[in-house]
Amino acid sequence: MSENAPGSTKTLHRSLGDRLRTGMYLTRLDWHLEAVMPGKERRSTLKELRQTLAGDPRGTHTSLHDLGSPKALAEQYAGDTHRRPLLSIGVIFAGAALLIYWTVFLSYAFGMLAALESTGSTEAEARFFTVDVTAYSTAEAFGIGWSGDWSWLVVPTLIAAIAFLLGARSWRAISRTTTGS
Repeated sequence: MSENAPGSTKTLHRSLGDRLRTGMYLTRLDWHLEAVMPGKERRSTLKELRQTLAGDPRGTHTSLHDLGSPKALAEQYAGDTHRRPLLSIGVIFAGAALLIYWTVFLSYAFGMLAALESTGSTEAEARFFTVDVTAYSTAEAFGIGWSGDWSWLVVPTLIAAIAFLLGARSWRAISRTTTGS
């Protein structure tokens, strides 16, 4: 009987907590496998492992415990293969860096508004990482603005690029070409 035929593997009904625990484990395993397997092979391995876990008559906790940590399991799949950059982790790092940058930037700008309110001034100008920031507050209106030159776009782009390169461990791509020669 083929693996995908009806009745070939019995899928046990798992609780929501067990399904979430299994999903988180497989997600973490996927992140570690990204460094050692191409995408199609990785997806196939994860699908097979998900089916095996779903049909395992032991409890989810026992099954996952027997597999060990996702990092250790990925190392078993890796063998001596060269590690690749982790693009998905790089994207997460870049997104987090941008979120932090814009949170700090907007906190700075709103802090300027608060300072205007407390001093009774109507307008202030300052510089935040080469970006000119203006805040104004009058009886009729208040607002913030920043310069329209290149720096408002380049600074966050550089921050995101550096975070991506660090998060993806991009040096793995370089070391691959030097060791593979």
